[in-house]
Amino acid sequence: MVENIKDIDKEKKRMEHVINVMSNEAERLESEYATKLDRQKKLLKESVYIKINNSSSEAMWESSGELRNFEQDLAIKSNELNQVQNRRAVLEKMKEEPYFGRIDYREVVENEDEQIYIGIGSLFEEGENLIVDWRAPIASLYYEGNVGDTVRLRFGDRTEAFEVDLKRQFRVKDGEILGMIDTDNVMGDPYLLEVLESGSSHQMGAVVATLQKEQNQIVRQTNFRNVLIQGIAGSGKTVVMMQKIAYLLYTFKNSLKPNEILLFSPNRIFQEYISQVLPSLGEWDVEGNTFSQFIKKRMPSFRLKQIEVGEQTAFAVLKGSSEFYEAIHRYGRVLKKKYLRFTDIIFREEVLISKNEMQEMFTRIESKGSLSAKLDILNSLLLQRMEELKAEALSEDWVEEEIQNLSTDAIHQFETHSHTIVNIEGRMRKEIVEKAFRPIEKRIMNQGYFLYKNQYLHFLRAIPQLVDLNKFQISREEWQEHIQEVADMLRENKLTTEDMTSFYALLLQMKGLVKQKSYQYICIDEVQDFTPFQLQVLRDLYPGARYVMAGDLNQNIWQNRLAFEDLKIIFGTEINQQKLWTSYRSTKEIMDFADQFASLTDGKANPIRSRKKPEVLFANEDAYLQQIKVRLEERLKNEERVAFLAPNIQVAETFTKILDQLEVSFKKVYTDNDTLNHPVIVMPIGLAKGLEFDTVFALGMDEKNSPQKQVWYTIFSRAMHQLYILVEDEQSPLLKGVAKETYDRAE
Repeated sequence: MVENIKDIDKEKKRMEHVINVMSNEAERLESEYATKLDRQKKLLKESVYIKINNSSSEAMWESSGELRNFEQDLAIKSNELNQVQNRRAVLEKMKEEPYFGRIDYREVVENEDEQIYIGIGSLFEEGENLIVDWRAPIASLYYEGNVGDTVRLRFGDRTEAFEVDLKRQFRVKDGEILGMIDTDNVMGDPYLLEVLESGSSHQMGAVVATLQKEQNQIVRQTNFRNVLIQGIAGSGKTVVMMQKIAYLLYTFKNSLKPNEILLFSPNRIFQEYISQVLPSLGEWDVEGNTFSQFIKKRMPSFRLKQIEVGEQTAFAVLKGSSEFYEAIHRYGRVLKKKYLRFTDIIFREEVLISKNEMQEMFTRIESKGSLSAKLDILNSLLLQRMEELKAEALSEDWVEEEIQNLSTDAIHQFETHSHTIVNIEGRMRKEIVEKAFRPIEKRIMNQGYFLYKNQYLHFLRAIPQLVDLNKFQISREEWQEHIQEVADMLRENKLTTEDMTSFYALLLQMKGLVKQKSYQYICIDEVQDFTPFQLQVLRDLYPGARYVMAGDLNQNIWQNRLAFEDLKIIFGTEINQQKLWTSYRSTKEIMDFADQFASLTDGKANPIRSRKKPEVLFANEDAYLQQIKVRLEERLKNEERVAFLAPNIQVAETFTKILDQLEVSFKKVYTDNDTLNHPVIVMPIGLAKGLEFDTVFALGMDEKNSPQKQVWYTIFSRAMHQLYILVEDEQSPLLKGVAKETYDRAE
């Protein structure tokens, strides 16, 4: 790697020219946007005057066609407006760093020398390509090739060979080149190390300039229907997933829209952390969700009971399992014959259709389809029965009373539509009955004649006949006690995520798939936080979607017991596994310590930076508090972000008393509504998934609170530069079996 001095003035002049072209385009787009917006406003004003003409069938069809054409025109204009706005936003991003790399190459067959500059978006001037979008096929040379290499790239159904003559990296800030390097390899160069050595941030950046070869290959791979990006902590799984989303939107721009992608994150804090990655890559409108948010939208009448790490029980593991998913489907098949919990349909405090009558009607239905299909037939029969009951009700006394109570205005309304007293009275009776029965018919159409809570409890009581509880180390007595706990929660309209998901899955069995928004891609970050049951439900809801998943099974702190074998069962053979072993977040010393708490059976972490070893601080020593204060002050003096991470809120809250005693300013982050805008954070690891901090103090190592190894691995691997482990004494169970050469003792 050589700092190239002679070309830097030339490159700076080019950068100035490029920014000038951007500014001109931005001004043109601003004018175009104003013109299109004015046209849009005029169209909206015109829409007020478009009415459906009902004077004749011909006039009606003509006017409705005019309205449809107008709506289509309005939609086109809105889309054009969005495109202009998005391009303006991309240009604003690009002005900060127009491009980050340059490749000089020779096309082998044509023997032509070419040169391209690579950035987050493209830029043209009179046909000349000033900047190539990093997602363009030719831009892959920057990630795939070293100087002197011959690289073959695919363009549609053909491949071409290129020889790389120069690879140049730029360090740019606010549109100014601060430095540049000609290098033969992106990996390990000073710019990459500079990025990794810099401080952490409360929001993740796009880091497209330092995308590595193995990451680039995963991003550009589109042959597989479903992909699992599995990597060690800090290997860039999230970055790769986000860039893959951006790449898909670029490559399939004519057939894939941002709103056809659904992105799942582990919690809302992480959602905020990654919220600017896609916009910084020029992509907006990708829908983000946590699974809890997703399932809560589908069960709006229930409140969600939050569970902390360590509170996961054998019951939660069972409810998240594939066995539980199979059990609910077997139960659905049984319900086709019996055990449905009907409730009487009441009208005016009298039983209109009894639950026994509904059960008899259901039993008589012959159906070879699903439970929901059979219930659809029952719905139709009940609505037919309602028509009979409405006809009978026309002559009942309560209808006569309603007529007597009608206002003068209401009677006048009926008179304008009828010409005889008989017709007036008949019309009044019919409308009164229709109005009275309408809520009941709506209830029938929504299958409101079931006791759904009772049905779910009945399903839980059937579990011992459907699942081997011993496999989950649950006795029948314990299961019965747990059912009572669920019943108590149901009375308060509160459920855990696992119960809410299985309750929803039961409703799907009974109601069938309702019409909903479709997605082409479901993208799941921290997939190990999902249960097999939850993934199966997503597959049921979106059977045509492709899945892109990222995760690290060593960070399965919720004990959901998700393995690659589960994914193969759920997705069949249509899943491709990609592994990332290089750690870009933590130093070699931190990962050497953390790896002792991981199960890396088929590879080893490969960190590329080195610093100090993790330090262990012993609480039983007199200097303990002073050691914490000195180290914290040192880190804050260097403007580092510091996190005190605990296995749960209880441990975190206990430690805040020490920080109060030390008179340290800090922020508690105990819910996913909290923000990270403070240099010192105290939080449970369940909310820190996917995050990174310059320095981490690991809390809660005493025997009483000692959790699973996955929890410790996840806590330790949040640290970028320095890790401190706080334990009671040298006999701490945490240190048993840990190599002493992998940590230092605090002095």
